[in-house]
Amino acid sequence: MKTRIITLFILMFIIYSCKNEDQQLKTGNEKVNELYKGPIIDMHIHAYNEEIGGMMFGMNHPNPLKNETYKGVQTPEEQRVESFKKFEKNNIVLALTSDGQLWFEEAPDKILISGRNMPLDSLRNMAENGTLSAIGELNPFYGGITADDESQKPFFDLAEELNLPVGFHIMPGGPPGGIYHMGMDRVRVRNANPIQLEEILVSHPKLKVFVMHGGWPYLEDMKAMLYAHPQLYLDIAAIDWILPTKELHNFLKGLIDSGFGNRIMFGTDQMVWPETIDIAVDAVNSAEFLTIEQKEDIFFNNAAEFLNLSEERIKELKSK
Repeated sequence: MKTRIITLFILMFIIYSCKNEDQQLKTGNEKVNELYKGPIIDMHIHAYNEEIGGMMFGMNHPNPLKNETYKGVQTPEEQRVESFKKFEKNNIVLALTSDGQLWFEEAPDKILISGRNMPLDSLRNMAENGTLSAIGELNPFYGGITADDESQKPFFDLAEELNLPVGFHIMPGGPPGGIYHMGMDRVRVRNANPIQLEEILVSHPKLKVFVMHGGWPYLEDMKAMLYAHPQLYLDIAAIDWILPTKELHNFLKGLIDSGFGNRIMFGTDQMVWPETIDIAVDAVNSAEFLTIEQKEDIFFNNAAEFLNLSEERIKELKSK
């Protein structure tokens, strides 16, 4: 009897020891998700005044995909102040801003102006004055028009002539179901595929273009476009706060695993909901499959390369 009890205790001890050792091995092999805390370049954000974005002020944004609602600011001044607070909190050192001329005087070292919905002459004048960093967002998608429509060609021609990059907006177009409200009745999913840019890129080989919102949900077509056209980049603005985190990560991982981690840029598409900046930063930082080096590429390095920032400027920004 005593022998059986002793044997039982020995067996229990061995089982416990094995389990404990196995747990220690698992713990030792677990990948630590390192958070990126360095400087960030936001490649897609908006500045508004009453004329440009008046209808949006005070508008909350319900997001049924995540069962969340984002609170809208009430005035252009509140939008600017709260956005700048988020810049400071998240170490956003540069922001390519559609209609950035509205914020430029407040922070000329931080705001890069992107010309949006402007006549060609105005864009040219701004470029010649040295105040224009990009053209975009170009968003014919809202009018049911694709990139290869003849009406868009003058903008791409001008951008190539002036050596300015272009931000081209496709999906998502407004909130889920936006076709049925907010005057977005011309939006069509069939016009959202990034392949629509192919003839533009071929006919403008010196032109740099970035697909706003990453070409989601057309992952395979986006990979094909990146493979074929090395001058094409993308930002993950809006999809990094409006999509469920798992869906964003699946999309990101597909691009990373295909070797395109050096052409993914961070963006927020922050309009009148400043909290979405925090959500977007956290969504990338929470991606455990990304190394800290890959996060740095997405948050900073890829945009610095795309914007042709000088080594001195990069060094300055990384010191902040």
